[in-house]
Amino acid sequence: MYDAGNYTAEEIAGMFGVARSTLYKQLSAHQDGRDCALVVYRNTRPGKVDPDTNRPYGETAAGEEVQLEADRKWFPIAPARRPRLKAIVYVVNGVVARVRGVDPDLDKWGEDHRGYADVPVTKPLTELQIAERLPTLGLTLGDPRPHVKGKIREYVAL
Repeated sequence: MYDAGNYTAEEIAGMFGVARSTLYKQLSAHQDGRDCALVVYRNTRPGKVDPDTNRPYGETAAGEEVQLEADRKWFPIAPARRPRLKAIVYVVNGVVARVRGVDPDLDKWGEDHRGYADVPVTKPLTELQIAERLPTLGLTLGDPRPHVKGKIREYVAL
């Protein structure tokens, strides 16, 4: 919403019921040309399925192919932010469950009718790959990352 320029920071903060300073804190994770990672918070509620596409959401309790499909779609990531997104971190029940790298080729990104991104992600990264590709992430597999009620995702600066 902020990147599109359709709303002021004050209006966006009001819509989400947060202070303007909180909004700017979240926006700073991807401002000034810095790379970032998207942290997605989930819980294990199997069976949540999109009625239109029959695609599982969140944690699927299925194989890697099905989980990959659920992990890559659909996130509201502004086109201006996409070149800076380097990874998606999946936190399940308060613990970092997996980290997927994001393919840097912007031609591989897709979009649905709402402008939500179909993100070209890699298979889950190993701890060594996380350390090599994302040395400033500050998160590793198995780290606790408690869920804050009402927060389903956030950006962290790399």
